[in-house]
Amino acid sequence: MEEMINLMDGLTAFFFIWAAVLIFFMKAGFAMLEIGQIRVKNAGTQLTMKFLDLAAVILMYYFIGYSIAYALPHIGIAPEEDYAHFMKMLMFAVAAVTIMSGALAERVKIVPYMIAAMIIGGFGYPIVEHLAWGGGFLANIGFHDFAGSAVVHTFGGIIGFTAAYIIGARIGKYRNGTSVPIAGHNVPFAVLGAWILAIGWFGFNIGSISSFNDWKIGLSVAVATTLAMAGGIIGAAIMSKGDPLFIANGAAAGLVAICAGADVVHPVGGLIIGLIAGILLPVVYKFIDSKLKIDDVCAVTPVHAVSGIWGTLAAGIFGLKIFGGAGGVNILSQFIGIFIIIAIAGILALLVFGILKFTIGIREKAEVERKGLDSQFGIEIYPEHAMK
Repeated sequence: MEEMINLMDGLTAFFFIWAAVLIFFMKAGFAMLEIGQIRVKNAGTQLTMKFLDLAAVILMYYFIGYSIAYALPHIGIAPEEDYAHFMKMLMFAVAAVTIMSGALAERVKIVPYMIAAMIIGGFGYPIVEHLAWGGGFLANIGFHDFAGSAVVHTFGGIIGFTAAYIIGARIGKYRNGTSVPIAGHNVPFAVLGAWILAIGWFGFNIGSISSFNDWKIGLSVAVATTLAMAGGIIGAAIMSKGDPLFIANGAAAGLVAICAGADVVHPVGGLIIGLIAGILLPVVYKFIDSKLKIDDVCAVTPVHAVSGIWGTLAAGIFGLKIFGGAGGVNILSQFIGIFIIIAIAGILALLVFGILKFTIGIREKAEVERKGLDSQFGIEIYPEHAMK
């Protein structure tokens, strides 16, 4: 009997590491999706920031964040007996923090960005993680967020949205009050990034089961996740009239939306959730860009924040047995949970980026922005481009 228990514990540990590796691979997806949507002159700096925020979150979450998230008796190094779980949850933290860089691309300074990443990854995100997954208030009122529609994506998306508002639009983005499109340099890169994210998302969602014993739930999660992605693609394709960049982001929007309820909704419910997320994507992006005049470069707000909000609420609807779900969800708890997470993310971003703005500054000088952020470091990621 003891050998069987040890075997199951080992399989669970291996499963968590498998999930962590897939979620880690999503970092490459985020990088490609973002640099494809920005100009050549800033692509190298964006890649540098993706590596640096990765290192920042790893260190802060290991030494501080994990202890906060799971209310360990003392703040400090993650305990050895939790290593498998730590590795999986670390990658969730990495994903939550890196989302914001897409909203700030092409004008943010590296140093203040890194300071923000350290604070958010070491303190802000772990507090939200504790509330929902570490036995905190939201867990106790029945809030259901299986794989992070709210905890990871809405949190990261609201951080990005608020930070984009604080830092201001890129030079030349708005002329006489009208939004001017600034095309990214490589749509195929962006589409490749979406494909990589989709692969990693199976670790994100299936890996959120509590142990290897829950493999049957994992199978249901896999199917619901896949159908939600298809729904996101179709919804974005219809609303954007076939724009490949919107379609790529639509796949991500559908995947974001299904995270909360992947374990409780019927696969057809997942398809509907993803479809609506994909439909909302172009509409919300154009509203933010043209009406609110907030320069969210990589559509962080519609893909992560709005799709996360929708998916969290949808889990409380399509998770009900009357809609073919597994039950055990409460729409009121979902509303309370998403409201609290939005409030924490918004206030945190206002404080962190507001203080940084009025102390060391968060935005590059206009001259540097016009030349390109890569110019200050002597970076030229496409040498042939410099020769033209």
